[in-house]
Amino acid sequence: MTVADLATMPPIGEVLSAADRLTSAERLFVARWLLDSVLTGEIDEEKDWQALGLSAFEVDWDNDEDAIYDNWRTHYGVPAR
Repeated sequence: MTVADLATMPPIGEVLSAADRLTSAERLFVARWLLDSVLTGEIDEEKDWQALGLSAFEVDWDNDEDAIYDNWRTHYGVPAR
């Protein structure tokens, strides 16, 4: 299916027709909104992976032998959760 094929579908055709009537600023707003709606899930997944990695890091370094590194948050400027 090509972009031209999609344009002939009634809902897509209506959206494209409405988009033709928008100003440049309005089109940029819609484009940003659409992009954000796609990327939000990816950003959330990245945050989840970071939190998981941080948890594993904290567990791995929580021992007497490595107590010297207990102030790593302060040293690296990482806020507490």
